[in-house]
Amino acid sequence: MSSDERFPTGSGTGDASATRVATRHEANGHSAPSGTFVDPAPEPPGRASVAIRTATASAGRARSPLRRAVPIYLTATSCLAAVYLFVPALFVVAWALIVLSSLTAFAVGIARHNPRRRQPWLLLGAGYMTLAAGTVVALVVVPGQFPSLADLVFLGGSLPLLLGGLIGLTRSGARFPDRASMLDAVILTIGAGFLAWTFLINPFLQDPTLGALEKAVSIAYPLSDVLTLAILARLGLAAARNTSLAFLLASGAGLLTADVLYGLSRLEGIWQLGGPIDLGWLVFYIAGGAAALHPSMIRLTEPHVLTRTQVSLRRGVLTFASLLAPAALLVQALRGPVLDGVLIAVVSAALILLSLARMSAVTDNLRQALARERELREACEALLASTSADETDAVLRRAVGRMLPPGTEHRVVLELHSEPEVVAAALGNLTGGLELRYVVTLPPEVAEPLARFELALHCRLAVGDARVGDLFVGADEPALIGLQEAVPVLAGQAATMLDRIRLNREISRRDSQAYFRTLVLNATEVIAIVGEDNRITYVSPAAEQVIGTADLVGSDLLDLIDEEDRDEVRDLLDATRRGMAGEGLNQWQVRRTDGTLVCTEAVIGDMRREPGVNGLVVTLRDVTERQRLEQELIARAYVDPLTGLGNRLRFQDDVAAAAGRRSGLCGVMIINIDGFRVVNDTMGHEVGDELLIAVGKRLSSVLAGRGTLARLGADEFGAVVEDASDVAHIERLAEQVVHLSTETFHVGGSLAAAHLRAGVATTADARTAKELLSQADVALDTVPSSGGRRWRRYEASLHAEVLDRMQLRTDLDRAFAEDAFVLNYQPIVELGEARTVGFEALLRWPHPERGMVSPATFIPLAEESGLIVELGAWVLRTAVATAAEWHRKHPHDTPYVSVNVSVRQFRSPDFVDQVFAELSRSGLPARLLTLEITESLLLGEHDRIHADIARLRAAGIKMSIDDFGTGYSSLSYLHRVPVDTLKLDKSFVDTITGSGQQLDLVRGIIQLAATLNLDVVAEGIETPEEHHLLKEAGCRLGQGFLFNRPMTEADAARLINGFR
Repeated sequence: MSSDERFPTGSGTGDASATRVATRHEANGHSAPSGTFVDPAPEPPGRASVAIRTATASAGRARSPLRRAVPIYLTATSCLAAVYLFVPALFVVAWALIVLSSLTAFAVGIARHNPRRRQPWLLLGAGYMTLAAGTVVALVVVPGQFPSLADLVFLGGSLPLLLGGLIGLTRSGARFPDRASMLDAVILTIGAGFLAWTFLINPFLQDPTLGALEKAVSIAYPLSDVLTLAILARLGLAAARNTSLAFLLASGAGLLTADVLYGLSRLEGIWQLGGPIDLGWLVFYIAGGAAALHPSMIRLTEPHVLTRTQVSLRRGVLTFASLLAPAALLVQALRGPVLDGVLIAVVSAALILLSLARMSAVTDNLRQALARERELREACEALLASTSADETDAVLRRAVGRMLPPGTEHRVVLELHSEPEVVAAALGNLTGGLELRYVVTLPPEVAEPLARFELALHCRLAVGDARVGDLFVGADEPALIGLQEAVPVLAGQAATMLDRIRLNREISRRDSQAYFRTLVLNATEVIAIVGEDNRITYVSPAAEQVIGTADLVGSDLLDLIDEEDRDEVRDLLDATRRGMAGEGLNQWQVRRTDGTLVCTEAVIGDMRREPGVNGLVVTLRDVTERQRLEQELIARAYVDPLTGLGNRLRFQDDVAAAAGRRSGLCGVMIINIDGFRVVNDTMGHEVGDELLIAVGKRLSSVLAGRGTLARLGADEFGAVVEDASDVAHIERLAEQVVHLSTETFHVGGSLAAAHLRAGVATTADARTAKELLSQADVALDTVPSSGGRRWRRYEASLHAEVLDRMQLRTDLDRAFAEDAFVLNYQPIVELGEARTVGFEALLRWPHPERGMVSPATFIPLAEESGLIVELGAWVLRTAVATAAEWHRKHPHDTPYVSVNVSVRQFRSPDFVDQVFAELSRSGLPARLLTLEITESLLLGEHDRIHADIARLRAAGIKMSIDDFGTGYSSLSYLHRVPVDTLKLDKSFVDTITGSGQQLDLVRGIIQLAATLNLDVVAEGIETPEEHHLLKEAGCRLGQGFLFNRPMTEADAARLINGFR
């Protein structure tokens, strides 16, 4: 399609388009109220061939003179035709005037009506003019000659132009792009060709007086008539019914009639110029000009939907064409011998095959129709489930897309209207509910999304007489024609669902109004409406409970407000009326009728323009109790619920206050309880809580009058010391704090020790609270967990220690991964004979840069990181394998090996199975393995721990309590938990030579162990005097530097070989 056949939507050319569209409106009978043209062949009810609404009423009135031109033209040309037939002397002049009138009608009609597609009409006009030129050549240039130059003009010029124009018209309206339409055209052509062969072509071929060229030219005319008839029939079946089409069909019929009669008269030799046969050619010219001149000529190039009448007529014509051959056979059979039997058989066979093909095409169309119906049914089901206009819109878009051929470009627009009267005035009322519209004639909001299409299928959405909206589908013409059956069904279902959605919303709105009315009447908040003078015009019943009375209508709202807040409330009400009030809640003090004050939260809304309100809506909520609870919660937020001390928040505030003091020295201490987790895990959380409370009380007694104490969480406390005389004062206080751990705590029916560590920072080194806390944490991290001073004050050098500790932890992980640890073995001897009976496996770490790292340094790091479990498993595996090797070499007198087991390692779920697995793997007898555990493992009621110890001892493994007397000592558990050995801590051994009391304590422990059938191993024996005293006290076993230092595996093997 050329660019001039489109209708741009922009300015400039859009005006010309509107004028052209207006002309089409007039031709379709849809112009403005004045000057309306009524088509003599209107569409049946329920269908609209095309309904393009008028752009302006003035455009219709401007074209009204052309309606009067058609009768004038017909009258004039009819008179000229009468002159042609009845006045032989003037027939040439009359013919010339008729031809000129016809060509003038073509030019005027095309120029004034400006059809949607001009090319078909231009070709027709050129064909008419060329036919007239051929006639002139036949009559003037070569009169009486056949064939002649005139035949060349007729067949080579006029005929292609006429056929091209007619084909163009058939392709401009409702198209038949399917296979069935093509087969229909072929059937009709074969039928007409059969008639032409029988009555015209075959007689010419059988005429012996004609030469080959004469026969060819004679045959060409009926063949061209057959093609013209087929195209005219297709045009008559497909085009919209209107006056111009009737004139055009009459023109073609005149031409065909004249050609047929001319051919027959030539066969009979009776044709003469100016006879009745010429009347057909006169009708051809006159009717053709009338067709172009009549305003309805534009409808032949307008798209339209097919009607049932068109389809039925099409079937009738095809039936007639299919019966021509059998009818001819019947006639010839009745009159005599069948002359064209072969031809009739061939034509019949062709028609039968074409009919079968036609049935196949119908089947395909039926299958497509069924698929379209299935899509339509699914779309209707989806519409029934839609609950909003958006969902309905989405269903319509999806359904239209599925009913179109794949890849078809289209656009669906659903317009819903709140004012149907205004929309009806803009779009027009549809009598049939379906029409094709030019996009440029649609309202801008609809035309914009459809701008890339020329046409749109428009269907009204209505329920009864109520218009809900309009549905527009933009696509190319064949696609829109294919949707003509489905879209009204979709639109009807969508209209029903949209109306139901609207009704549901209306019902919900009314229910909501009733619901909110009930809420207002039963709300605990006071809802009041205040007029321009601040007087109350309505108040909800909740005022009775909040204010003391609900009889407040007519009262001044400000009289209810406390005097201190009245001015502020008055300003806020005035600002709300001016639209300047801020958002958020307002705190008002309202005085009850009994004089008490009520704390309220107030919200003001300006609803003066709302019908039924006409004022400010003030909502008051009583928050008196809430504010009291908030104050209480704030107070509780700063107190630790377990100890009653301040919590971390209070501590942070105290630190911030101390850092902000401009005079006096302040200090911060962060205090940690070492091993608290062990107490919590072994003795239970209740005992752990008792220990925290006891520690808190002792710390409070030390800090009383000198600072504040807070519990920071878990096992950590914080203290703030204010107005200290100097740094030494804070250091002495820190010493007193950690000294508390020298005395045990009586908790849970047992004695437990709480070893305290403290990190100290002062305002002498820090200026802000953040620096104080950070420095105290750094100082705490550098305090060793065992041995040495239990507190440290922050110094700049401590940062290096912290970094060193972090580096050492990294090196520890790397050392384990690289198998850098080794085991040393310290002999355990019988004190009587000094004979080695066993070895204790001791873990050592030879660091590549630091040298031998003390276990007291890296064991706590392993505990913190969790590496202690894997490290302990390696120690067990290595020590058992070494002892197994000793046993293989000395099976009769093998020393046992003693392995230390941490609490975390023993508590691992599969520890016992690991021990049994190592014994099985190495072949070491269980009696040669002793496991050393700490006292903390045995505290509390842990049945699994006791069961695991019992399993180990039942297998022959001996159990030993390491460092007895230094931990959470309780003699009561010794008879409840079966063990084999007590290892007396070195701290007892070191003091027996200088303290008789300490020696008596050691003797008591040894005697108690003997009573319970337990062996005692004294650790750290370094002098002969210690050896002598322990032997006299009844201690059987011991170890220490007096006998041997820890040695390598090779040295231990040589020692065994030496005394064995």
